[in-house]
Amino acid sequence: TDIVSGGHGSELYRVALPPDYIGLSIDELSTKLRGEHKATLLAVTRNGRSLTNPASEFRMREGDDAVVVAESLGQLQPLILQHE
Repeated sequence: TDIVSGGHGSELYRVALPPDYIGLSIDELSTKLRGEHKATLLAVTRNGRSLTNPASEFRMREGDDAVVVAESLGQLQPLILQHE
């Protein structure tokens, strides 16, 4: 309930991924996010489309971003969305 209520604890973030994340598999990405940032991967966004359960052979590409649950972002940066 913290996620949707704005209470204390974990929150949803959409984050830009650092260049060294390009080429990672979805499993590697999930492990890296959890290990380095204590963040749980929920989805990857590619070309404006959210992918919540991509196949294990899915690889991160330049321009992909991630939706994660975390208490804080650490070194990750929130994605700045452009409004039209």
